[in-house]
Amino acid sequence: MRHRGQFTRSERFARSQLTKLVHEQPFLCGSLVPLHRVCGKEGCKCSRGELHPGLCIALRVGDKRKMIYVPQALESTARRWVSTYQKVWHLMEEISQASLERFLKGKEKVREARQAKTGERGSQR
Repeated sequence: MRHRGQFTRSERFARSQLTKLVHEQPFLCGSLVPLHRVCGKEGCKCSRGELHPGLCIALRVGDKRKMIYVPQALESTARRWVSTYQKVWHLMEEISQASLERFLKGKEKVREARQAKTGERGSQR
């Protein structure tokens, strides 16, 4: 692993933010899905078409996708945790992009070194 001083300033910042989020904040790897439903009570406004708003979290549990209902009392918690996950994902994408750029530069150096080596052999013959 490289010394962190060799990373770009933006990559160091992203790595720092990612570490803070992962270690200090809970997160849920999913997305929020708003839904509108009928409660089934006679005479309720939902029976006339004014559906009750609700919220679910769509996520993977093992190999299966699940929709988990979020009680109204936990909506703000679910929103915060999913938001933290989205920030984590964005930072990982940013770091991955910087790593890809470094990898491609390294690949180019290897190619240039190989070409230089091949050129030296050709001039010795």
